[in-house]
Amino acid sequence: MVNLLSALTGASSIGLALNIGANNSAAEMGPAYGAGIRSRRQSLVLIAVFCTLGASLAGHRVLETVGRGLVGKGTLAGHPAGALVVVLTAVCMIGLANALRLPISTAHTVVGATVGLGLFYGTANLSLLRALIGWWVVTPVVSLAVSYALGRLAYPRLVTNFGRLSSEKTAYRVIGWSVTLSGCWMAFSAGSNSLAKALGPAVGAGVFGSTTGAIIGGLAMAAGALVLGGRVMKTVGKEITSVCPLCAILVELISASIVFTASRFGMPVSLTEIVTCSVIGFGLAANGVRRTTDNHHVRRIMVLWPAAPVTSAAIAMGLQSVLR
Repeated sequence: MVNLLSALTGASSIGLALNIGANNSAAEMGPAYGAGIRSRRQSLVLIAVFCTLGASLAGHRVLETVGRGLVGKGTLAGHPAGALVVVLTAVCMIGLANALRLPISTAHTVVGATVGLGLFYGTANLSLLRALIGWWVVTPVVSLAVSYALGRLAYPRLVTNFGRLSSEKTAYRVIGWSVTLSGCWMAFSAGSNSLAKALGPAVGAGVFGSTTGAIIGGLAMAAGALVLGGRVMKTVGKEITSVCPLCAILVELISASIVFTASRFGMPVSLTEIVTCSVIGFGLAANGVRRTTDNHHVRRIMVLWPAAPVTSAAIAMGLQSVLR
């Protein structure tokens, strides 16, 4: 029975990584996609290579937080069905968000389901949860504020400087290399944070080792972004606000730096939330408050994000109660 639960947990974790590839990784490439620089197929190579590197080299602290820190070191290992409940809850919620073309927060859904399991068994680490919620509040605000400031102050100067380059071909080459480098940094940061959210419950339950989980999960995220990610990518890159090539570079640099900082502290944050708030920040700088906030995609996202962790926690507690 335990072997069957382990196999189901492993398979479901791979399914979750596929959904994260469609949701988070697609959203991470949304700015460059919206700028018309990078296609989905070009994004696949960056996601596959650098997400796996990020998870292997810098994802262990977040993996420890999700797999053991939030619910105690022995909870998932001692209750293999609980790990399966966490993964299935997240898979269902993220899959629904993909169908609705909404960039839902993977961090919120996975952490919410994990904490719901911890509350059920009385092992939830509430002090760590409070610290994590603080990161959830601060990181998108910082992303929006920095993006707005750069959109108002630095962006016009960058446009002027690019206009002074010797030729249009040189400008295009510089922008192309800049987007490639920022995309690599973005994919690496995503791997250091998002992949741990997919494989954390399975690693905590002892189904995968850290290295094996990183490799399998990185490939699954790459496949998910290629096969399933186009709809969410379109929402983030083109339907919230138009994104020019220079803005795409700045969005990726800002978002990746914030996410990587969180990874160094072992905090699973929402890559989608941070990227989307960065895009909104540049939209505010370019279009003003009224036009940006009137966008119905922005309003739907702002309602869905706070509801995701509460809903996933309630679902996880209910499923675990039924299974028990």
